[in-house]
Amino acid sequence: MNPIKKSLLLILLFCFTVSGYSDALNYEVGDVFESKKRTTSVLLYKSKVDLHQRVREPNAATGNWTLIYGKFTYTLQKGDKIILLASLEERGRQFFQVALVPKRKAKYLDSPYFYAIPDNFNQLVFIEHLTE
Repeated sequence: MNPIKKSLLLILLFCFTVSGYSDALNYEVGDVFESKKRTTSVLLYKSKVDLHQRVREPNAATGNWTLIYGKFTYTLQKGDKIILLASLEERGRQFFQVALVPKRKAKYLDSPYFYAIPDNFNQLVFIEHLTE
């Protein structure tokens, strides 16, 4: 392969990589995402306090993260949808208040409103953007 073709190929790969990463970071209020996988690492928190405990800096003495009990969180299942309601930014990190639309109704889901960190939203499939 001659050097011109190699350089063109590298430039194209770089452009596709940059555009892929830039699209992944543009989450907007009103976006609807669905979990197509059976297991995802997208975790929803019932309150802001639980969310802040999870994302704060690790304890300097032990170096461990604070554990959050399962009753304060919800892990997305296959077929569950989330709607981004509000964007929050605190301490230089972006969070979202989301509405959960579960595939199956559950008695323990008394409130559909949760908080989420967009770090693992790339495992979800974008469905639509709501305007209202």
